[in-house]
Amino acid sequence: MREAMALRGFEARTVVDSVLHINAPKDYDYRLSDLPGGRVESFFALRVLHALLARYVAFVWLVFRFEIFHFFFDGGFLAWTPLRFAEVQLLHLAGKRVVVMPYGGDVIVPSQMRSLEWRQALASDYPALLRRSRSTSRQIRYFSRRADFVVGCLFHVETLPRWDLLTTHYYPIDTDSWRPEQVERDGPIRVFHSANHRALKGTEFVIEAVEQLREEGLEIELVLAERLPNAEVRRLLQSCDIVAEQFIHGYALAAMEAMALAKPVLSNLSDPYYYEVHRLHTGLDECPIVSTTVEDLPENLQRLAVEPELRAELGLAGREYVMRHHSYETVGRMWEMVYRTVWDGQPLETPAWHPDAAVRASGEDRFVEIVRGTPGLDWRTQ
Repeated sequence: MREAMALRGFEARTVVDSVLHINAPKDYDYRLSDLPGGRVESFFALRVLHALLARYVAFVWLVFRFEIFHFFFDGGFLAWTPLRFAEVQLLHLAGKRVVVMPYGGDVIVPSQMRSLEWRQALASDYPALLRRSRSTSRQIRYFSRRADFVVGCLFHVETLPRWDLLTTHYYPIDTDSWRPEQVERDGPIRVFHSANHRALKGTEFVIEAVEQLREEGLEIELVLAERLPNAEVRRLLQSCDIVAEQFIHGYALAAMEAMALAKPVLSNLSDPYYYEVHRLHTGLDECPIVSTTVEDLPENLQRLAVEPELRAELGLAGREYVMRHHSYETVGRMWEMVYRTVWDGQPLETPAWHPDAAVRASGEDRFVEIVRGTPGLDWRTQ
């Protein structure tokens, strides 16, 4: 997101508490753990001071340097302090603007979610989220009431009382860095699956489908990527023929990366309750992901495995879709529109982000021509 914003002329910086094992420190601009006392090897007194003061120091330092603040619904820089429900008010007093967006766990309130499948998967992978429903509801109400702008994506809007802009995903992918590469190899068809959050991804059904096809004599193998650095995940993803992403709901970054690499993708986009609004307004109808329920997995995997021409066709359509909907240029234009609204006070050009709709609303005279549908793919929709 930072890099996409920079292409539109905005100076953006990222701030995190600490760095997960799948990332490298250089992935972020500022880390609170770099402040004195933020490391486990620091003196005890310094660690105590860091725990008490680091967030306040970062907040004040950033207020003097930036105008627009992006938060998730589980809090900003003053989260885990007594001022967590005063942060937006303090930023407004300083003349700043606040944009919030959900990533998933920050807006999970099971009693407000329609899908029992989703709730059961959450209970398996993240039972603590279910126990935090009351505090989650409070933070949703707080940011929905106080923020200057709310960006919603896919099914993460289900528990939100308000969103100002609907999009499939608000984060982009670097399509210059993620490019298709020719991989020459022999052997069985390789199916990639990122298995973090196993219940949410439907991992057990992917394993079962691949085993069933192997027993039927198909040369196919499953590559599970779990708890690996991003660089290693990318290497495995590049080496595979098919990407089986997630089969409870939606598609996410792994699917975007796979499509950028021109890999055919399977994911579950079948529930009209969640996805019809996106097909109508955000361009999901152009998405070449093979919509696959857990019951459809063996059949759809088999068809892709035995039809290399279809894999190539879907891969090309996926690359074009990502270029159109998730590239730095496209998502950067979306954020520029948001900033014109929250900072300059201009009317919002469109309440749902679609590249075409935004171009028409802004009066630009250019359109990105792209294949909207590929012959022979009607089998992919349920």
